[in-house]
Formats: sequence, structure tokens, C-alpha cells
Amino acid sequence: MQRDHWDVISHCEKCGLSMVVDLALVARVTGPETSLWNRKNRCRRIGCQGWVEFQAKAPGMVMYEPLAAPDPRGEG
Repeated sequence: MQRDHWDVISHCEKCGLSMVVDLALVARVTGPETSLWNRKNRCRRIGCQGWVEFQAKAPGMVMYEPLAAPDPRGEG
């Protein structure tokens, strides 16, 4: 995604906070093979206990789409 210049954001389902995701930082901290698909993290807004959903927009796309896909094993 970083190599192909995708835009990635995190969006809190509870408070609505949206933040740009620094893919270079994600790769440095967690490794270049890290995937944000089907991943949720806690919101970073102080006092919010919500969860963020990662969303992405590939070059040429108009809107952000959730980085979510059905589990191929039929779980979750």
C-alpha cells in the first residue's frame, strides 16, 4: 500500500475521530509485512474507549473503503 501510494486512515466508530495513518511508521514499528486488513485498534482520543476501523483509498478512488474482508475460514 505504501509503495502504491494508497491513503489510509483510522476512523473511530464511537467518537468519529479520523486520523491519517503513517504507513512508513507502521512498517518501521511493526514490520514491513504488517497488514491492516481486518484489524481494529483502540481510539487514540483521550477519554474515548471506542475502536478504530482502518479505511483506505487507492490511487484513483474517490472514497475511503473499510479494510475488511470476510474470514476465508468462516470465523469471526
